[in-house]
Amino acid sequence: MNDRLELWILAQEAVRALFPFYLRQMQAAVQDAGLDGSWYTLLVTRGVEPAPAAVESLHSMFPYGNSAPMAEMLERLARLEMLERVGVDAYRLTDLGRGVLEDILGAAHGALEALEPLPSEEMSQLGDLLWRIVQAAMEAPEPREKGCLVRSRRTDPGAPTGSIVSVDQYVTDLQGFRDDCHLASWKGHGVAGNAWEAFTLVWRGEASSLEELDEQLGSYRSYTAEDYREALQGLVARGWVNEQSGTYTLTEVGRQVREEAEGATDRVFFAPWTCLSEAETGRLQELLAQLKGSLERMSQDLPQDG
Repeated sequence: MNDRLELWILAQEAVRALFPFYLRQMQAAVQDAGLDGSWYTLLVTRGVEPAPAAVESLHSMFPYGNSAPMAEMLERLARLEMLERVGVDAYRLTDLGRGVLEDILGAAHGALEALEPLPSEEMSQLGDLLWRIVQAAMEAPEPREKGCLVRSRRTDPGAPTGSIVSVDQYVTDLQGFRDDCHLASWKGHGVAGNAWEAFTLVWRGEASSLEELDEQLGSYRSYTAEDYREALQGLVARGWVNEQSGTYTLTEVGRQVREEAEGATDRVFFAPWTCLSEAETGRLQELLAQLKGSLERMSQDLPQDG
């Protein structure tokens, strides 16, 4: 499992190495449409089709943030006539919204299609190996709910399997699948998303006080310091966290709960990866390492901002 975890980290690093090649073009298209980060709501709305996008369903997929800004963003896009209301807090894409989304994604995909980071035969092999894992994930019995993976697959542009666009898509699909696996690992505890995220930061040693949590998460997740205070108090009441003089630490019970969730996430997420033989897994690692290295070298020739 540790070997596969290292392979997964490498896959994410390789895809992040793509960012410099398309972010500028994508951001320009977003600005041309008069949007900001709200464009992503258009993408999510397309991803949940044929169902409408509703605040409740979106919050179940993105449980770590406050739902109020989600409602405001949906309504704002409706005022811009990129979404249309089809019920109470439910929206669908309009033709205008669909066209704007296609322009934004097209700008990114167009920039990527010009890249040739590896020979075509190797790119084809890399795409095939990743696609097989994605297929196995879609067919896996766990988790039962695969909303994030399904949403990601519905936004596949249909690029050839051996293209860099498809490689980016498949790794994004797997990230969605991992999100599904992790959501399934903790939602049975009946904990709110912001409380679970606070719990995770304490577990990782990234925050030990209310001030640190608020600084790292407050504006990002649109929650107040009081919201996180209540979340921490709930964790203390569960016996997962101790509090002393404003410092929060995990109890042994809390550590066990969080590590069990992480272990369950890894177990379910990596189960479909067994569709590859040991030799194929090794080849996937080689190809991802080559892709990452090639992209990093190519990025040195890109124009620098400023």
